[in-house]
Amino acid sequence: MSKEEFLGENIVAAGVAELRERFPRTQDLYREVCVLLFFRHGITPTANKLYQLVRKGSMSAPTEALNQFWKTLRERSRVTIEHADLPDELRTAAGDLVVTLWRAAQSKSHESLTALQAEAAAAVDNAKADVASAQAARADTLQALEQLRTQLHASERDASQLRQELAAAAAIRKGLEERLEDARRELSTVQARMNELSTQHTAERERLADRTRLAEERFADMEKRTLLEIDRERTATAKLQKTVEAERAGRLAAIDRARAAHDAAQSTVGQLREQIGPLQNSVNALTGERDRERAELQSVRAQLEATIRQAATDSARADHLRDELERSRTEARAHQKPTTRPDTKIKRRSKRSSADDT
Repeated sequence: MSKEEFLGENIVAAGVAELRERFPRTQDLYREVCVLLFFRHGITPTANKLYQLVRKGSMSAPTEALNQFWKTLRERSRVTIEHADLPDELRTAAGDLVVTLWRAAQSKSHESLTALQAEAAAAVDNAKADVASAQAARADTLQALEQLRTQLHASERDASQLRQELAAAAAIRKGLEERLEDARRELSTVQARMNELSTQHTAERERLADRTRLAEERFADMEKRTLLEIDRERTATAKLQKTVEAERAGRLAAIDRARAAHDAAQSTVGQLREQIGPLQNSVNALTGERDRERAELQSVRAQLEATIRQAATDSARADHLRDELERSRTEARAHQKPTTRPDTKIKRRSKRSSADDT
């Protein structure tokens, strides 16, 4: 089948489709299709052709419609002039004339149809060119489509690879998120432990500060007591010296015994001074120890305990010194009592000296 025949059949099929919508009755549709083929396209209608185009009703329907078409066409082509005043010859001649005119008009119509067919052929040529262009465009389109398919397959492969990479990345991300969550939990635990340790450290520092304050207070009290003891010893010494001087001035007769008592008192004072010296050294040592403890208090807790024990030892030592001072005072008083009877001591010394002479 040529392209002209293909385009002609498409045009006829389009006309039949249009008539199918306008004439729903089968006979009317077949009649109009006969008119379309014969008068518009110059095609002699046949029963098979009609049935192929319409495909409606039985096989007798297109045959009946075709016979009716030819009958109507013959009746229209035969012209009968009926007039009462005209003779038969004239009526016949007039009828022939009308038939001649009808045939001339039909010939003219065929010529117009030929011109229309020529125009249709030109249109067909143009359509052929358009079809060729369309086919070339279709080939280009098919080639582009094939390239697009190739690119699509490549894109699908890339997309599949990207999906796999994305799944791997998602798995890695999930693992990282889990590790991050574990790290956050560990950080929270460490933070809680640090807060607890900080609270304990703060409480420990407060306790240590309290103990340090108590130790300092004890050192201060110890220092005050020591200074008071020193002052009392100095006062006692001064009183003792005054007593000795008074006894020396008032007891000229018992000078030897007074000297002996004075010597004993001086000896006692010397002993007291010797005892005061270590006590002062102890006080100085305690003061230096206290300063060192203040400097090392924040970093060495064990030294604080040792310092407290040392302070307790020094306190016992001070108590011991105080007891020694009390004993010294007692002994001093004991040495001072015989001075109330100097004559008796002088007599006893005289007796001893005479006995020695004998």
